[in-house]
Amino acid sequence: MKAMRVTVFYFILSLISWNGCACYILFLNDGSQVLVGNHEDWFAKDAAIKINIPTENRYGSAIFTFQNEGWAQGGMNEHGLFFDAAYTPFIDVRFDDPLSPHTGYLWQAVLDKCKNVEEALRYIRKFSIPELSEAHIMLADASGEAVIVGVKEGKMAFQHVNGSSLLQTNFNHWHPELSEEPTCWRYEKTKKELAENPRVDIAHMKSILTQTHQDSLTVYSNIYDLKNRVIRTYNKRHFNNPLEISLPEIFKVGNCMVLLDDWGTNSKAWTACAKTNRSQIIRTGRVIDSETRKPLPYVNIGILNRNIGTLSDPDGSFELIVPRELYNEQIAFSAIGFDSQQFLISALENNQLVQMHANSTLLKPVTISAGKRFKQQRLGWMGGKDGVLPLDTARGGATVALLLAAQKAPLLVDKIQVRLMYNSKDSLAFRLHFYS
Repeated sequence: MKAMRVTVFYFILSLISWNGCACYILFLNDGSQVLVGNHEDWFAKDAAIKINIPTENRYGSAIFTFQNEGWAQGGMNEHGLFFDAAYTPFIDVRFDDPLSPHTGYLWQAVLDKCKNVEEALRYIRKFSIPELSEAHIMLADASGEAVIVGVKEGKMAFQHVNGSSLLQTNFNHWHPELSEEPTCWRYEKTKKELAENPRVDIAHMKSILTQTHQDSLTVYSNIYDLKNRVIRTYNKRHFNNPLEISLPEIFKVGNCMVLLDDWGTNSKAWTACAKTNRSQIIRTGRVIDSETRKPLPYVNIGILNRNIGTLSDPDGSFELIVPRELYNEQIAFSAIGFDSQQFLISALENNQLVQMHANSTLLKPVTISAGKRFKQQRLGWMGGKDGVLPLDTARGGATVALLLAAQKAPLLVDKIQVRLMYNSKDSLAFRLHFYS
């Protein structure tokens, strides 16, 4: 990298599109069997299944994700409540005041807190959901209820199942005119198949999935048996080699995440995950302002002199996974404008309330004088490999960092440009640090 005096930081960002259908979700119910089939179509290669064991504050669930992300692409909880999403053409969505966005990932919260579709709809109606502008969500439960949540004429809308099936691909049911391909080939093929053969069973659902995948773009396909709480996963279109888990039996392994590739080739993958889980401890809690009692987001949380840490979420909550051998080490909480707090990990409890005390710092005077005209040059731009940050594979609260280095000083930062290639989060926070 050449030395530069004026730097422009480029974190790259805009929506990706391709000539395929983004996702596929099919609900089938005949009274005796309640099934959901889905395809996950994406470019990432680190697809994984993550187990969240039940606690006092949440229901247990099995979710599908990408290993370096950790947030739910879709999944099912211990009561047979299912959710998945399909990307749809952009449309503005408005919410009546005083609705506010959900803090944290809404759809994981639905699995954590709700037993069925009725409870889920009651819960999500409390919040504005801006991501509906580009995605439809399907919810289904073991009773046979199912609904698509989307946008109609700028407002949140609901399409309940009417009959034995409900299908969602990549178009807006209420505004098909938004897409050049309002009903993709998979939608038409599935409708034709169900008209000729409405049978509801595992074999028929698998047959439909084999006819509707998108070759290498389909990372995995699932069949959820909502009544029996069983998930059959077909990794990379291996429809003759299903991977199967059952709730609640899978909760015995603990909070684990296993790559689908490992699960499919290593019969001991879950055992290894459980062993690792036993060698770790998890500390959770919430950080607040001691005076205002308001939550403190993005507090730095880390073990002193160790490369282990995290940030608090927008609602102040945090989860830190610590190797058991560091049980007696110290953990520090720090944020600009607040006194740092330090605790022994062994003294922290789960659901710990950490109170930060505000402080004020008097800065030294700064003298600003005119200097010579600097040469302008980009740093971290699209043409350089160091300027592309893969947020789509961000793990641990979606916290990632990109260091852009210049060899000589002084430096004048003239402009920072951020472009989003694909927004997989419900919110994003950017922080800029200068280091000498």
